[in-house]
Amino acid sequence: MFEGYAGTSDSGFRDEVEAEEAFARGQFLAELGADDDRPSLTGPAGEEAEARLAELARHTVFDGQVVTDEARLRRILARHDTRLYPGTFITCVYNPDRALCRISEGPADQPVMADCKPLVCRNTALTPANRQALTGHFARLDEALADSDRLAPYVRHRLEEQRRATAAFLTRHTPETAE
Repeated sequence: MFEGYAGTSDSGFRDEVEAEEAFARGQFLAELGADDDRPSLTGPAGEEAEARLAELARHTVFDGQVVTDEARLRRILARHDTRLYPGTFITCVYNPDRALCRISEGPADQPVMADCKPLVCRNTALTPANRQALTGHFARLDEALADSDRLAPYVRHRLEEQRRATAAFLTRHTPETAE
């Protein structure tokens, strides 16, 4: 409905939604980059995400003024864009050359999060909140498979596949704990 009705109107609704998304992304990046005590990001692109956040922090030093204007925040992000896109299960460290979500005929300037393949994409980084969401998803898969006798064989097989892939991904990208 959004694309068909509101997206084609002259009301400016689509621009408002995009502005809100950009503002939310900017706030997420500012908070993530400014938090010195945050745990490091893990995943295939965790180190790259850390480097991009450090670069953003270098360019967005607090100079006595708080950015509250959405247009100014968009300009700052455009000039020093980290190309980090937060999601529920992953944080995308977007690099179009290795993105699995990008369609060949579409624009290459940002990921298509709806087509994300987080368990196999090399653009994936994990914040603690992302790990928590994946762990919760893993627990829901366990619950669904607990009563697997009631599931159709194909559904059971797909859930078991997803559970194995999620378990392997979480195991591979578990942060090392300091002793």
